[in-house]
Amino acid sequence: EGARVITRLMWLALLLASARGLAVPPHAARLPRPRVARMRTTAMLSVEPASARAVDVAVIGGGPAGYAMAAALSSAHTVVLVDPEPERAWTNNYGAWREEWQALATKLQMPELMSQCIATEWQVTDCYFGGSFGTPFEQRTRLERPYLQVDRVALKALLQRKMSEADGRCTMLKAKLDASTIAPNLFDANLVHDAAGSVLTLSTGTTVRAKLVVDATGFESRLVRREDLANGALKKELPPGYQIAYGFCCCTRSRHDPYAPEAMTLFDYRTDHFEADDAWLKDAVARPSFMYAMPQGEQPDGTWRCFFEETSLVGRGDRRLQFGELKRRAARRLEHLGIEVVPGSVEEEEFCYIPMGGALPDLTQRVIAVGGAAATVHPATGYQVCRMLASTATLAAAISSELSRADFEADAASAAAYASLWPRWFRYQRDFQVFGGEFLSLQPVENLRGFFSAFFQLDTQVWAGFLAGWPGLPGNEYHEVWHRRLLFGVGIFVRFPPQVALALMLYAVQFTLEYGTTLLRSFATPLFATDVGPPEGFRAERAAARAVYVEGDAAAKREIRQMLGAVVGDGEEGASA
Repeated sequence: EGARVITRLMWLALLLASARGLAVPPHAARLPRPRVARMRTTAMLSVEPASARAVDVAVIGGGPAGYAMAAALSSAHTVVLVDPEPERAWTNNYGAWREEWQALATKLQMPELMSQCIATEWQVTDCYFGGSFGTPFEQRTRLERPYLQVDRVALKALLQRKMSEADGRCTMLKAKLDASTIAPNLFDANLVHDAAGSVLTLSTGTTVRAKLVVDATGFESRLVRREDLANGALKKELPPGYQIAYGFCCCTRSRHDPYAPEAMTLFDYRTDHFEADDAWLKDAVARPSFMYAMPQGEQPDGTWRCFFEETSLVGRGDRRLQFGELKRRAARRLEHLGIEVVPGSVEEEEFCYIPMGGALPDLTQRVIAVGGAAATVHPATGYQVCRMLASTATLAAAISSELSRADFEADAASAAAYASLWPRWFRYQRDFQVFGGEFLSLQPVENLRGFFSAFFQLDTQVWAGFLAGWPGLPGNEYHEVWHRRLLFGVGIFVRFPPQVALALMLYAVQFTLEYGTTLLRSFATPLFATDVGPPEGFRAERAAARAVYVEGDAAAKREIRQMLGAVVGDGEEGASA
């Protein structure tokens, strides 16, 4: 103890000398540093100010997923919605099949989705796959299935109104949460978990204590960790692909034929507008894009209004198209079709960037992901709005159930929420979708035209179910069970042109050899576990797993006590371990 005191006095003398500008002797660097008692950082950080706002759930993110979650949860629980720009309009154009939108209105118990949130509706949907396998360029495929454009302004207003009608249970905070995950359930700043929940320090200085945190900040979230390769049955990383699109709304001098005003054009994969330019045609064949057109009707001045979007379905690396190239392709396509854009009429320019596929969230983390952060975007099509809104209903129900428990425990609650969102049987359905997206991302335009021509020859509910691909949406029953997926695969395979069928077979083998069993388990699901929700004894198992790190091996400790008790004689106090 005396040596420790002397060492501290020497360090004090050195500090005083340094402060006065005196020379510090070289041997000072070799002095032993005093041992200082360290505070437990986690415990210190988890103590929030007395002024902290206490709520059941903190929802982070100002997009449709965040607003939908806040609206759903605030019907029964206190919620804080953290949105850095609550006054900002949502800029993306959302399209949906009418049947899916109707199903959502029922699932979310929001009839206003049908009565207030539809901007434009078309009773039929058109596609153009001509130019391959003997199909003429001008041949049209008409789908007798209505499509609609979501009124995004009305949708945001509806969700805001739902929150305002929650008897004060929902609070909007104009702020950001500047935090990044650095390890499982550990963040670099401003977000700390403890036994009771989580403490968030926002950019405004406001502190929020929440039992649960929901992350709705999008696919590239800094709050959510992704699961490891083993959970995804992958041998190596399978990064996301990207749907890139350039779109704009404009007026045309005459009717925008061949895009019929009564139809929404979902796919125009033709390439005849490039035939005069060999280099451009070669790139368009190798890296395909399609036109997506939403006619808005004739205007009072005799012009026709339409939203056009040139889209790369999914790509990665060298196969990902650039926005500038898509803009050039759109202009060339319209010029070739004789569609003249009125000068100065272009508005609502859209730069669409949608990550697709990739890893799911780590289902053991405390932060609960929703929307893009939860990887709900369809990995093969890019459809997201209906899937995202459907997922909020599922998550909100699971979270509400957990918050209502007398024995609420944050870790178990987040695990139950993830189990409801991504049960294993649905993960297997997603595996098949991921494979589909990977296959489509590598195909030249002729194979894509052959693929989709065969796809839309299937029964409507079968192809519709694949495009939706989410529990509770129309047609998903044709894909959520392994043998239904097998029937779907066989049904489309026999309709493929031989070139497309061969490409699919070869890629299925390549994909399995390269990435592992993720595709096999989508078809051979009985060989894998198929739990639907939290397994029996779920909470007890989690509690036991955590207790190991606190209590250790209780049997070993009892044995120590017994043996020590035998050594200590009668009349002496036994030792404890």
